[in-house]
Amino acid sequence: MTAIKQVALLVNPHSRHGHGAAVAAQAQEAFATLGVRVEVLTGSDAADAERLAVEACERSDVDALVAIGGDGSIRLAVDAALEAGGTKPVGVIPAGTGNDLARALNVPIDDVPEAVSVIASGRTTKIDLGRVSLGDGVTTTFVTVAATGFDAEVTARAVSMAWPRGQARYTLAALRELVGLSSRRYRIVVNGELKVDGDVVFAAVGNTRSYGGGMLITPGASLTDGELDVTLASYQRRFGRITVARIFPRVFKGTHVEHPLVQTLRGAKIEISSQPTALVSVDGDVIGSLPATFEVLPSAVAVLTP
Repeated sequence: MTAIKQVALLVNPHSRHGHGAAVAAQAQEAFATLGVRVEVLTGSDAADAERLAVEACERSDVDALVAIGGDGSIRLAVDAALEAGGTKPVGVIPAGTGNDLARALNVPIDDVPEAVSVIASGRTTKIDLGRVSLGDGVTTTFVTVAATGFDAEVTARAVSMAWPRGQARYTLAALRELVGLSSRRYRIVVNGELKVDGDVVFAAVGNTRSYGGGMLITPGASLTDGELDVTLASYQRRFGRITVARIFPRVFKGTHVEHPLVQTLRGAKIEISSQPTALVSVDGDVIGSLPATFEVLPSAVAVLTP
């Protein structure tokens, strides 16, 4: 247990098209009701916000760093906590499109006072993080799922759409991407052992079970097992679009992994390359292209949980 008397509130006012600012106002009121002091951090850009968050984590009078926003905003807070030594717990008040880390942690969604109560309770859990290193030198952490191929293309399209919200946005984006569906030759190495060398539509690497607002892409993943889960779909030219169209709706329940063309893997280090190259997204943000190495960071950060 951690005594929570003062928090630094990292706000993404633009999350979910401005919803973050309204959530921040509710959160400040809820914290005040519980007697918790609040310092609001609003950077001029992501780099400035992370700098402010790191400085807050290094201060003894701040008991927790609280992120208001989506999974990308939470990743920024987690990165700041890690850079500051990893001793300051991170609280989550969901205000994004997906909010999949909040789901994994059982943090209330669309109930700001309850999410604030979770933080004020001071109960912490150590969770794993993922880290991805691209071939061009880009390295970043991720808290939920890293997607490649068709998955990442759907994410990129969904992020660019203002409507609809939640899972419906990803469904519509997937239908649009199906039109240009193609496979790539993937090579996937898990813990140093070659596991896949063939035509693949997508491969997702999960630290949590879901992405995209509850889509159970890696249904066996756990935040506390010290491993990453991989879900991939092989490609058959005769049934490409039809098969993917049939598999995709099953992702919402996690039953897609029962399809014979879907394979699951698990390991602490996953190396993925493809020909031609494929997009890579983490926590809903496209960061570059394959090849990439995905590694787990076991028990890397403390988060405030129910």
